[in-house]
Amino acid sequence: MVFRMLREHVRQLSFADTDGWYEKIPKKSFWYRIRAWADENLRDSMFAHMYSEIGRPSVPPTYMTVLMIIQTREGWSDGQAIEAAMFDDRVKYALGVSRTPEVSCDRSTLCKFRARALVNDLDRAILKQSLLGAATAGLLADDEDLVDSYMVSGAAAKQGTFLLIHQAIRGVLWQAACERVTVPTLRRADYAIRRKPDIDWTDESQRNQLLEDLVTDSRTLTTALKDQPGLSEELKQKLDLLCAVTGQDIETLPDGTVRIAQRVAKDRIISVVDEEMRHGHKTTSAKTDGYKTHLMTPNVTSDQPRLVTSVVVTGANVPDGDVAGELVAERTYLTGAAPKQMMGDTAYGSEAVQERVREVSKETSVVAPVPPAVNKAGHFSKSDFVIDTDAHTVTCPAGHTISYVPKKPRPNMKPKQVVFMDEAKCQECPLRAQCVNGKGPRSIRVRADEKQVQEKRAKQRTSEWTEHYRERSRVEHVNENMVRHGGREARYFGKRKTEFQERMCATGHNINELARVAALRESSPRQREKCA
Repeated sequence: MVFRMLREHVRQLSFADTDGWYEKIPKKSFWYRIRAWADENLRDSMFAHMYSEIGRPSVPPTYMTVLMIIQTREGWSDGQAIEAAMFDDRVKYALGVSRTPEVSCDRSTLCKFRARALVNDLDRAILKQSLLGAATAGLLADDEDLVDSYMVSGAAAKQGTFLLIHQAIRGVLWQAACERVTVPTLRRADYAIRRKPDIDWTDESQRNQLLEDLVTDSRTLTTALKDQPGLSEELKQKLDLLCAVTGQDIETLPDGTVRIAQRVAKDRIISVVDEEMRHGHKTTSAKTDGYKTHLMTPNVTSDQPRLVTSVVVTGANVPDGDVAGELVAERTYLTGAAPKQMMGDTAYGSEAVQERVREVSKETSVVAPVPPAVNKAGHFSKSDFVIDTDAHTVTCPAGHTISYVPKKPRPNMKPKQVVFMDEAKCQECPLRAQCVNGKGPRSIRVRADEKQVQEKRAKQRTSEWTEHYRERSRVEHVNENMVRHGGREARYFGKRKTEFQERMCATGHNINELARVAALRESSPRQREKCA
């Protein structure tokens, strides 16, 4: 093991700097802004806990941190980032080195520093540092935050059922060989290859035989190894992965044969290279294999910094509302305070989301439209019925009213019930074709929080609420900026590394926003008014 000792960055000018090249960097550019921010907010001594007291001198951590932020923003590979640091004057200025750099590193050094940063949660600390100055200067609003998400394409390729099982078996065999664990004899001997097995994929009988062999080998391996004592955690994890990818897509028929199930398993694994990737979609047409970035930003006009105050990365299949509480908790950690209010779209409109947020911060309320009541068959929706929760009655569009007896509340259970309209009146109703299919009467599900839902829907029809809700579009500007500057495609495998990338992207965004607003406040009143 090579120990590294902290080396502080001592800036020196050389003969090559006498032409004043650094004065040509535009003050409105990101290169100028990140240099100014780093000079004010970063010190090499802040990273002392990441290094030992003995060993070879390291590349200054401030240099490496700024380089990683630039790399994420520009979407560069490690090699491209190193070349830019050596030959691009803009990057040299941002890194605070001379034209003939007195500091340099290679791809191996950058990769090792990133690994060190991951272990020490440097990405989270740097994002917090980007918000600290804004809070001190009174630029961090806490009245209301906007919340939204965007999809992130995973770095690994999606794999089909055959390749998933094949490569999962390959991983178990490789790990077992490394640990010298004896494995049973398997049907197939082609698990050393990293591609699909060589068969005629147009022949259904060969596909069926391959599936039979893969499932049999998977079960043989699992049965032989799962109960063996002394297995390492790595081998146990690979066995668990093998069980998961085999069980999620396979069903066994009564005659003992196996086939691919005609269903999609919940939380389905789509790659053994990056097993945390998931399949998800924001709309029916916009589908992504990878992750989802959830973020929060203050609800402010463009003459104030639209900062990213919280970032959470999940699998692409996680609903937006499930992460609301975690977002508020992360916002509290990064800024020291939770917002008084958060506003989102219909994904955050349920009472369950409000409860998640309330568990984290009792002072934070949620403003979001209640999802509209719909009927997939195109008939009358639930909102066309009048539900009186005080009188316990339901009135249909034809004017027929029926009473119901509310269920008694039970501990840890929310009372909800299904109310059936009068069958005789439904049969004779002239609006029947617009209301129900089949023979039965129309049914209405009365929720435990039905009264609160009705009040929210009535409130969101007012002009004041509608005018306020239009401000939610401001979060889309932040989303677009994050996506355009390194947030759309993951460069690394795994959720933790993707989260690292998204936090570095958010840090670059915050640095640029703070400098933009500072420059705006120094501009003429006419320019400030135009921007506002």
